[in-house]
Amino acid sequence: MRIVGRALRTFQVEPGGDAFRLNFENSDGAAASLTLPADCLRSLIMTLPRVAAQALRAKYHDDTLRLVYPVGGWTLELATDGRHLILTLRTPDSFEVSFALSDRDAASLASSLAGRRASGDLAPERVN
Repeated sequence: MRIVGRALRTFQVEPGGDAFRLNFENSDGAAASLTLPADCLRSLIMTLPRVAAQALRAKYHDDTLRLVYPVGGWTLELATDGRHLILTLRTPDSFEVSFALSDRDAASLASSLAGRRASGDLAPERVN
């Protein structure tokens, strides 16, 4: 069955955290929802940015376009394993994402940021 949505309205998480529901308005203006198991969240989170990028690039016929969010804040904390740092970036409207950094990753990032700032080099840099 194909459901065409017009607007995402709200979400709900089941009390036990085992499932979540996306509530939206369908193309006729009626309320509709999609319920998925919480195990689908990781796949959804990883997929949505790619969907957004593909849609943006297809709409404007420009493969260099990407969604860019302003940073509203960040935190850096030690992970419970004692070996990794957790870097959390937040937007002003409270969207946030966290990354686990090894010491090598953190040093590379710090060096890259410091070097770019000092040299004024704003060219894109890719690090694998």
